[in-house]
Amino acid sequence: MRGIALALLLLPCLSAAFGTDVAKVYYLGDCLPSSSPIGYIGDDPAIDVIAVPATVSVGYFTESEAQRALRLYLPRTYQELAEGALILLSDVRADTLPTKWLNSFSQSVEQDGLGLMMIGGWLSFGGYSDSPSWDITSIGPILPVQLLDGQIKDAIWRPIVVSPEDPLMTTLPWESCPHFGGYNVVMPKEGAHLLARTNDAVGNPFMALMTVGAGRSFAFCTDWTPGWGAAFMEWDFYADFAVYSVYCACGKEVPQDLALVHTIRTEMIAYTSEKDALISFIAFVEKVGANVVRLEEMVQDAETRRLEADEHYMLQEYEDCDLSLKDARIALTAIEAETVKVKNRVFLWIWAIEWMAVTSTLMITGSLLWALMMKRRLYRDVGTTRMI
Repeated sequence: MRGIALALLLLPCLSAAFGTDVAKVYYLGDCLPSSSPIGYIGDDPAIDVIAVPATVSVGYFTESEAQRALRLYLPRTYQELAEGALILLSDVRADTLPTKWLNSFSQSVEQDGLGLMMIGGWLSFGGYSDSPSWDITSIGPILPVQLLDGQIKDAIWRPIVVSPEDPLMTTLPWESCPHFGGYNVVMPKEGAHLLARTNDAVGNPFMALMTVGAGRSFAFCTDWTPGWGAAFMEWDFYADFAVYSVYCACGKEVPQDLALVHTIRTEMIAYTSEKDALISFIAFVEKVGANVVRLEEMVQDAETRRLEADEHYMLQEYEDCDLSLKDARIALTAIEAETVKVKNRVFLWIWAIEWMAVTSTLMITGSLLWALMMKRRLYRDVGTTRMI
């Protein structure tokens, strides 16, 4: 499996060799793959996402775990931070991050053109209960909504598009969007661009965008994880929205060919899932004694085709990307079939060796037993046994 591991390690280097613009995103908060869209965001070829687990709450992380994650995964220098594209805060307490980092975030947005994105939840925006408002930090003033301390609303609502001409709004079928279970109560901020609001009597801002110096900030005033966003996560276009909202917050162009790009994204997700399962299968076959060099070469060939698809995607050559992805998945199917053949051959030899071992043991023991039974006639019967 060393060949496969090497191929996977080389993927970022090969992507860099294409000379394409990959946006580095720091995802701080509830970035669990099982309950957030971080996996979908990371699957997009145009995004390099770094998970920073920082939600201090029951069922997530402790304060010490969050602080350790901040030390490990955030950039070591301001220059490294400024070379990124987006800071994404999803359900993070305002008092979890050190002030120096919050000041660096806001400065990098205003002066270096980074994007800032805040996802709603009990710990976001104005906070709730013992969680303080983000207004106490340098992040509050650069958000596109006015925060109200401790204000949330548990209610069933659906989005109403306010800016139908915006690229993020035009690319997705919002009329089919499921309901949400609540939202952070905020107020529109002067100079912000309101994209959508709630359909209740309050008309609370749902999504808003604002230019901040050289950068921009994006507010999503509800949750996209279980809880308020449980039904939203079941939407057919949930993955597309997660990626496109990051594009929007980064200032990248949002693709408008929804059907084709949705198909491509579905293919990418399926490819990743199938490849991971296949690599585990190959590792198992290798452990039982098979020679997997040929299989490793085939996996590398499939990865090359996937990289070609990524290159087409980055250049917005979506039809060519779709064809390359289909070729890559066909290659995975062929690898799976070949792996099954290798596994069957190995198990045939295992069965043959075990059969020969059992059979030879049976023959030896049978011969010994027969010899003993035949030689028993050479001894005369003894009526009594004399003790010495």
